[in-house]
Amino acid sequence: MKRRIGTLLLGIMLLMANCSYALTPDEDLDSTVNNMSLEEKVGQMFMPSLRMWDNVTEVTDEIKETIKRYHLGGIILFAENIETAEQTSTLIKDLQEAADIPLLISADQEGGIVNRIKFGTKFPGNMALGATNASKYAYKVGKSIGEELKALGINVNLAPVLDVNINPDNPVIGVRSFGEDPDLVSEMGVSYIKGLHDAGIAATAKHFPGHGDTDVDSHIGLPKVPHDIDRLKKVELKPFQNAIEAGVDMIMTAHVVLPAIDDTEPSLPATLSHKVLTGLLREDMGFDGVIITDALEMKAIADNFGPEESVIRAVKAGTDIVLMPTNLDKAYNAVLDAVKTGEISEERINESVKRILKLKISRGIYNSTSDNNENKNKNKDLTKIVGSNKHKALERNVARKAVTLVKNDNNLLPFKLEKGKKIVLLAPWQNRLDIMKDALNKIIEDKGVKNVEVEGFAYTGLNKLTDEHKKAIDSADYIVLGSYSYNVTSRTPGKYWVPNYVLDTVKYANENDKNLAVMAIRNPYDIMYMPDVKAYIAVYGRAEGPNIPAGIEVIFGEVEPKGQLPVSIPTMDGSGILYKMGHGLSYE
Repeated sequence: MKRRIGTLLLGIMLLMANCSYALTPDEDLDSTVNNMSLEEKVGQMFMPSLRMWDNVTEVTDEIKETIKRYHLGGIILFAENIETAEQTSTLIKDLQEAADIPLLISADQEGGIVNRIKFGTKFPGNMALGATNASKYAYKVGKSIGEELKALGINVNLAPVLDVNINPDNPVIGVRSFGEDPDLVSEMGVSYIKGLHDAGIAATAKHFPGHGDTDVDSHIGLPKVPHDIDRLKKVELKPFQNAIEAGVDMIMTAHVVLPAIDDTEPSLPATLSHKVLTGLLREDMGFDGVIITDALEMKAIADNFGPEESVIRAVKAGTDIVLMPTNLDKAYNAVLDAVKTGEISEERINESVKRILKLKISRGIYNSTSDNNENKNKNKDLTKIVGSNKHKALERNVARKAVTLVKNDNNLLPFKLEKGKKIVLLAPWQNRLDIMKDALNKIIEDKGVKNVEVEGFAYTGLNKLTDEHKKAIDSADYIVLGSYSYNVTSRTPGKYWVPNYVLDTVKYANENDKNLAVMAIRNPYDIMYMPDVKAYIAVYGRAEGPNIPAGIEVIFGEVEPKGQLPVSIPTMDGSGILYKMGHGLSYE
């Protein structure tokens, strides 16, 4: 197959060079696709994960045989497949060598809390970028992420997230979003896409038509976006429209129901809806790139549709690439059978294959001289790119620019490091506490301040202060308390231990006139349940990465707070707004 298609394309190129009646690019693709078997064409439309083989980090004979048997068009990698730079580069080289047509090798390298390359640069996520209110950082981060992916041989980033996070109760998007304003999300998203493109990486806008105003996680349920078309165009769809106009390569579908566009009963998620994917995305919005599903193994699909039904519906709806079907063999053969029986036309398959091959050609993944080994001999250069000093410097700078000082009663912050001071650090888990302590100790060492006592406690599973913690707070000059939430439950006192402990600690500090600052480690919404806290900053992180150290630097005056809230923070009962989007204090 490889030799046949390569020879065909070479002949086409010679014709174009020597004949005044050379074939157009579309005719090239038509000719190529027409010379592929049905089995080869259908295979191009599948992108399974290596999780089928339980956390593999190298290519086995079984994996090679699967790629060839199903003529796969792509593979998605996860963190468990990506251990070191050299191992990952070799893994991808071996995957490509097993394929007749070079594979789309993808990963969700969004930055922030979705970070598949643990040894690479841990860039702040989208909400941190939104908090900088500077699209130049979105471009720089997108380009730097792209450079690291390119060095490893990954040619598709399943990013950026273009969901508009209007709903603070959203359990799956949150800090993965640039913010609540569709214009901000559009500006940041387009800049991120341009950065990926300039690094030679295909970009994927997700999750169409918008997963930002939902309170159900489609990994475990089927969310509904209830708004009318006018609202959808102004909010949810706007960033995707701008991404289309900016030339985004791929758009990933969301497993959400959109009754304003498709009111079919029982409800059809957008991933399986012809009205959404073809009627709205293709015809109304003018997208002619590659449509890829979100993972079909997610419960929003898997619990409601079988492996054969889901893939048939997705292809009929307008999908080009099926991501992570629940059963590759059943899904692949279901599509073959549907074409053979006439349920799906072969022309419909051809349309998708043309788009996929066009993407591979345009991004330099596939050409007539490709040896499927484009990242060969790059291992020696990987350390100059992946986790490079230049990228690490950008990582730290963006994290610092993002830190948002939300509240600072009586200019409590910054805390002043002086000889003989005692500082107590409190964090929900030991790994967060270790990062806080390391960051603070580095500041103390760099400043040369003597006799500063730092005591730390992880309050994992505690609902209130212990006597030991109270005793430490009583003798402390400054207390830094890390809070953490990711959904409604985790920020609701009485329902989860983190807000219970945080609220008890804030109350105790206020009653005893102690200098306490809260750092919201992940979602900025935590202040909803503790409006009486005296000092509060948001860093938009999780654990590993630059966000927590940047927050410590701001709290202790090493960095000026410059961030602005990219989302509004409502009152706990939802009746009003505590802090509007764009709010952000400074020390100046």
